[in-house]
Amino acid sequence: MAKIDDVFGNVPASVLNTWGQTLTFVKTTTPRTYNPTTGAVTGSDTNVSVKGVILDINSSEDEGLYQTTDLKIVIGASELGDYYPTEADRVQYAQAGATKEGKIINIQTARGDKPIFHTLIVRPQ
Repeated sequence: MAKIDDVFGNVPASVLNTWGQTLTFVKTTTPRTYNPTTGAVTGSDTNVSVKGVILDINSSEDEGLYQTTDLKIVIGASELGDYYPTEADRVQYAQAGATKEGKIINIQTARGDKPIFHTLIVRPQ
């Protein structure tokens, strides 16, 4: 086990459980297919309740690739187990009394031997 796992492995879960809000991480478990005739999109999802912190993002981060409406969301890895988020996944969150959904456009994972937390850049849809 890597030293980061021993020292910091439990920190994100403790901090996020205390200060985070409940979010729904939507794992796309089967590939989505689109029928151009009917406009139907098929595929299945798995919803996982996670704790996370939503942060504003500066559009100049990462050489200005982000929009001012994009969000940075930090989630712990414990709720996802060994699953690593992908750009096919989505995040649902509460904003101004409504449930919003955002598409993941970038993922950064802090890890030792196992993931500790994930920083997601999410674009509201």
